[in-house]
Amino acid sequence: MAHNIDMSNNRANIAFRGSRTDVWHRLGQEMAPGMTIDEWAKAAGLDWEAVKCPAYVELHGIAGQNMAPVPDRFFNVRNDTGAVLSPNAISDIYQNVQPRAVLDWFQRYISVDDRFELDVAGSLAGGAIIWATATFNGGMTVAGENHTARLLMSTTFDGSGATRNQATMTRVVCNNTLTAAQYDKRAVVVTRHSTMFRPEKAAKELAAVAQGFEVYKLMGDALAQAEMAREEVADFFKDCLDIPRDAKQADISTRKQNQYLELARALRTSVGEGAADGTAWAALQAVTRYVDHDRSTRNGNGDETAARFTSANFGSGAALKGTAMQLLMPRIKDRVLIPV
Repeated sequence: MAHNIDMSNNRANIAFRGSRTDVWHRLGQEMAPGMTIDEWAKAAGLDWEAVKCPAYVELHGIAGQNMAPVPDRFFNVRNDTGAVLSPNAISDIYQNVQPRAVLDWFQRYISVDDRFELDVAGSLAGGAIIWATATFNGGMTVAGENHTARLLMSTTFDGSGATRNQATMTRVVCNNTLTAAQYDKRAVVVTRHSTMFRPEKAAKELAAVAQGFEVYKLMGDALAQAEMAREEVADFFKDCLDIPRDAKQADISTRKQNQYLELARALRTSVGEGAADGTAWAALQAVTRYVDHDRSTRNGNGDETAARFTSANFGSGAALKGTAMQLLMPRIKDRVLIPV
């Protein structure tokens, strides 16, 4: 499944380093070592521009008019496909940073620390989200399991005017992901489009992100040692889903009941993949598996799975992972000092 990868111009707009057999979507263009950022931009389908177009309102014949301009309101539109990149209007003062420039900025950003290397670039949702990742220094073992550490960069054309760089960890055995910023606020950096690039500042920020990876390892190892009884796990799932612990089955919606059952199945799968049974680590992996692989995500085109990747990393799925982390942190507060 494509997980909302931009398929504009009849191609998968994503480029990646490594073998196609190692990536979950099997789509896009394989990049060879030493390729330039221009080659990356072309392969990733980021060689287009966002154009601000005036917003109009349809009047349906009111005052004898069919259309009228909306003062000081614009929409971002792709210059190659004509696709509107955001449902939200932007003001005249908003300045776009183009996809190619965003990728170039990310490459310059990670180049100040040779522990990071660009490995994926592309766009989602028809180009509404531009994203890239850089792997960090190989990998690490967390809770006895192999993980890949990455810096995830993303920016949108919705008028927010900011680029986010955030640390993420992937449990290799199942591709479950968790954003490090869910437990360590230093692991996310928000940069305004108008910010001047300063190598020394970037190096300091990347060093903080690298420390976030180490904190994640400490957190994961501690969760793997924190025992949770079956009843505690059940209450944890209810808390994640906002189900009152003392609610009777008749008072719980069918949707919530199904979500609870899906979490229980995800727990069994996570344990089967190696997460220690009866631990807070297994409970957390159940939530991340549910969000990344099982959770139904409403999507306007009717394909529930198409938007799951976006939700898991940028939307409500990411928020659910954050809730799970906050609920579990008290269990290890005496073992790991989590920065605030």
